[in-house]
Amino acid sequence: MAREQLRDEAVPSSVTFKIGDECIGCGACARECPENAIKGEIKVRFDIDPFLCIACGTCFNICPSGAIIDAQGNRSPRKGKKKRKVAKYWINPDLCAGCLTCFLNCPQKAITVIKKGFFSREYCRVDAKRCVGCGICTKYCIIGAVGLSSDQ
Repeated sequence: MAREQLRDEAVPSSVTFKIGDECIGCGACARECPENAIKGEIKVRFDIDPFLCIACGTCFNICPSGAIIDAQGNRSPRKGKKKRKVAKYWINPDLCAGCLTCFLNCPQKAITVIKKGFFSREYCRVDAKRCVGCGICTKYCIIGAVGLSSDQ
């Protein structure tokens, strides 16, 4: 069943973001949204579809006008048009138990399972190009092997 078909039966994210009246309609949030949950027209206020939003915070971190509001009512800081880095995560292979909970729950499929040899154990690795910095992997890691990348 396609994602659009499930939409009517789904429940919106409880940690979704909203776009306030300060939106200048630049479209930065829509361009960076990994789930294409943000729609609108240039120079008109954009809207976030709560059924598609995975609450990754990319829009909150990228908005130049401070128009994004999180679930607690906090506004994104006004940052101008300068593009900012999005936080990326990494998995410590020495700590990773290979339980695959991060792999199974990553909405961007940015985590791969690595097995080097026949007798070696499995561990997970984050693909930095696919990672959107949502942090869902940290919520599911049972031993704390996931952390923020140090190259920020």
